[in-house]
Amino acid sequence: MTEPRWSCVWEDDLPADAHRELAALLRRGFPRSRAGFPDATSWASARPELRLVGYRDDRPVAHLGILRRIVQVGSESLLIGDVGLVAVDPDLQGSGLGARLLGRAAAVLDRLELPFGFLTCGEHVAGFYTAGGWVRVPNPVRMIRADDRVQVYGGVAMALAVRAPIEAWPQTGRLDRNGYEV
Repeated sequence: MTEPRWSCVWEDDLPADAHRELAALLRRGFPRSRAGFPDATSWASARPELRLVGYRDDRPVAHLGILRRIVQVGSESLLIGDVGLVAVDPDLQGSGLGARLLGRAAAVLDRLELPFGFLTCGEHVAGFYTAGGWVRVPNPVRMIRADDRVQVYGGVAMALAVRAPIEAWPQTGRLDRNGYEV
């Protein structure tokens, strides 16, 4: 597979037609999502502030969103790059494109001078992130759901050491996202 053309674009700079194309990719990547990604809605809950997109033949084939935020872990405040909407075109899954996407995401998080990346995911994809250098963290995660209810997430929480060692991640206390997931 030829290497895609990569683009890192701020949310305010993303044109409407790009949102439509990304929504189509996210519909293919998340066929059972409650968000559905209708029309040009290329987000599910919180809108990312930065998008990393891989294009092949001018069509998006890989995507992830990043939102810088400060979370509370116990009584501590922690700056993170909240990562979400990670998708690879289903026709290209298993080609190594997802691994390249995660590698590029780590570089973007570093350029943003973030100590950690953070994400939540289902158990069925946790191995993909582990292979990309992400580590499970023990903290229960409280966040606002897309339907505006506050919940403690029941899936997997993971962190990526970027500018701080993973040993600096707080090992106790609930993580309060204080907002919607990306």
